[in-house]
Amino acid sequence: MPTLPEGQSLLIRTYFGNDGAWEQVAREAQASHVQDSGYEAQAFLTTVDDPEFADMSVSRIVGLVESPPPDYLFVVDQRACDEPEHPVLVVDTSADPEDEAATFRVVPSRLAVIENNLSIANLSFDDLRSGSDPDGVYRGTRKQSTEKSQVRREDLIAAADNAEDSPTVQQLRKDLRTRSVPVWPAKVVDDLRDRYDSITGQTYDLKLTVGYKEALDVLAEGGSALGIHFAATNSYWTIYLDPNNLSLLAAMKVIYPS
Repeated sequence: MPTLPEGQSLLIRTYFGNDGAWEQVAREAQASHVQDSGYEAQAFLTTVDDPEFADMSVSRIVGLVESPPPDYLFVVDQRACDEPEHPVLVVDTSADPEDEAATFRVVPSRLAVIENNLSIANLSFDDLRSGSDPDGVYRGTRKQSTEKSQVRREDLIAAADNAEDSPTVQQLRKDLRTRSVPVWPAKVVDDLRDRYDSITGQTYDLKLTVGYKEALDVLAEGGSALGIHFAATNSYWTIYLDPNNLSLLAAMKVIYPS
């Protein structure tokens, strides 16, 4: 029986009739793309290119997930290979196994938006699916109501520079200066306790996180904030700013397993 490899964001090939299309989809899905908001995003995926998964149904693939994570999967099926836009199937694996898994599709250049948000529970599966076009494909062309604010690069750097010094803040300062994105989209978070519940509901390898416990202490206190997702090479940051003065409230870095 085939087994799924370890990895939070899996890109699984189920159609083996077109090697070139699979290679193109896998390459584009993992490349860095400038999104509609003007910032650059990249998905960090574990690819599954195993003939044992040939023509495997979504329900059977979901049945191979022993326990979350992952709460989602990306599937490159025949439609993803045959159609010009190569829409990859996004599958919600968090539902009851007895129920049919919810799905939608995403073009490879916008897959990073989906992966980045699902991997840190910044947006729910339904939030992202609601941004799909009427044909069920997410193309990122419709502005998401959840992105209600923007933060300039210089303000984000200033927030890190003015924060109390710590190993987490030192790494954040360094990583922010490697990116030249002029404006970062930010989500208005009404209550940080919701983020606390989302993060504690997931399993993290603490050896691959920076600032985890400090961030939880802040989130547990509640209050509003601006949340920013900052993707870096083989890692990502989740940053929370005070919406009134843009001071740094909390930051957590997650490093992808090598």
